Amino acid sequence: MKIRNIISALFAAVAVCAAAVAVYLSFTSLDAEPVLTSPPDEAQNRVLAFMDAVCDADYEQVSQYLSGNPSLGLDRDAADEVGVLLWDAYTDSLTYSVVGECYATDSGLAQKVTLTGLNITSVTAVLKDRSQALLEQRVQEAEDASDVYDENNEYREDFVMDVLYDAAAAALEEDAQEMTMEFTVNLVYQNDQWMVAADSELLDAISGGILY
Repeated sequence: MKIRNIISALFAAVAVCAAAVAVYLSFTSLDAEPVLTSPPDEAQNRVLAFMDAVCDADYEQVSQYLSGNPSLGLDRDAADEVGVLLWDAYTDSLTYSVVGECYATDSGLAQKVTLTGLNITSVTAVLKDRSQALLEQRVQEAEDASDVYDENNEYREDFVMDVLYDAAAAALEEDAQEMTMEFTVNLVYQNDQWMVAADSELLDAISGGILY
């Protein structure tokens, strides 16, 4: 098994899952009611509760705050330990703050928010080179060829996944960078409550960029 094939599959799977979410959400939040003349406290409280759920990686609750209650698919377990490692590192790193107060828009209210956390790209950008270097090192250090190669003289899948996991862990330790994003949480008034309107900017921020 070639290590580049596993890395490509890892991120291709995320992209395929995300595409369906993007299409679905593009049709939500279209029935907003008229703008209220003064921003109620409930609107900002909804933003705070929503962002708390994001930073807690409570995506079931995040969905309950979104207009239409769509399932983002972000609460599904990753396909392998490397995906779990990267996603957990991202969600564990998240903090947020609100910027100013809610303000009126054509469709409801809005609140500026900053979200700070792991820049996933800073890790994935170096993962291929780190994995390749570590693979070569492990091959040289192996005492038994059967620990490295299968019956077809290809790299064993478990061997490659161990290398990829250790390379990702090292990248998180040595190469990871932080990023801060400022975006707008748009609110629409539906069924006597404020709901968060999902848009590409919001989804990109809360998902670490994996949805787009």
